[in-house]
Amino acid sequence: MRNLLKRTVVFMLCSTMLVLLLTGCGSSKSGGAVNGNGVKILMTIHDDTDTFLNTLIEAMQAKASSSGVTLEVVSCGGDATVQREQIAKASSGGYDAVICRLADATTILQMEIAAGDMPIVFVNNEPSADYLKADKFIYVGSFEQDAGRYQAEYVWNGLGKPSSLNVIIMEGMKGHAAVPQRTNAVKYFFLDNGVDANIVFCDHGDWSDTVAYDKLEMFKLTKQPFDCIICNNDPMAIGAINWLKDNGYDTKKVLVAGIDATDSGCEAIRSGDMFMTVLQDTVGQGEAAIESAVTLAKGKSVSTLSGATEDLKYVWVPFVPITPQNIDQYK
Repeated sequence: MRNLLKRTVVFMLCSTMLVLLLTGCGSSKSGGAVNGNGVKILMTIHDDTDTFLNTLIEAMQAKASSSGVTLEVVSCGGDATVQREQIAKASSGGYDAVICRLADATTILQMEIAAGDMPIVFVNNEPSADYLKADKFIYVGSFEQDAGRYQAEYVWNGLGKPSSLNVIIMEGMKGHAAVPQRTNAVKYFFLDNGVDANIVFCDHGDWSDTVAYDKLEMFKLTKQPFDCIICNNDPMAIGAINWLKDNGYDTKKVLVAGIDATDSGCEAIRSGDMFMTVLQDTVGQGEAAIESAVTLAKGKSVSTLSGATEDLKYVWVPFVPITPQNIDQYK
């Protein structure tokens, strides 16, 4: 997606794909039962305190248990060198596959070299497609641009489809692969629909409610008007809501959108403080990661799995927009 035309085409194709994948939505199944008896998988993560990641791990453990898979989870503590060593030991230690949440997405080639002939399923921090390899080094996750596009679309509709609007964007941690994808999708939705979207403030809230709040306190000094706050995740959206309330804004008029459909985010939707969020299907991602790892460990192709792309480098688990109208179906 190196130009606007390509981005527009990709969004249209992904929308079509999402509609097809969501037929019979409400289920977290990504491809059905797999027989993982005798398969040994190492999962290496960057941070064992990350709430989203721990939920993802729980889903993987449940899927592994029901599939006969032996799953070991280790943390590298954010150190890419340690992560490379973990993968190298797994390669020589009888493991059949690795599931990896990269500490640093730019170190993917080092991890692949360490793995040797062993397949790797990357999750949660999407590396460059240039270093993925069909049916060997793949990525399982959700198409990040869809999340940002949903946010922009729903907020724009909620504001009455204005021809122009002032937007605040709170971004996640600098360097995380999802951040530019989610943010740029917001911007390109408005551009593609001929909306004059003035981004009055865009800064990193580091996935945190308190950091987002503090950054908005800085923005307040500019005294610029704004119509909405679009956040790369729910905790930052909660921070934005708290800031709005503390500064006398009406959250029914200034719309706030998040991503992840966390418990606190869904509570805010039910109370009317958050306009919408986007569900990142953690259970679906966890199950798909295990299914993909087992499939590759057995020397088979992920082409048999739901959400697999034609190039066999990705297995996508669709995002779902969550509003007051459908929240009870999912949370």
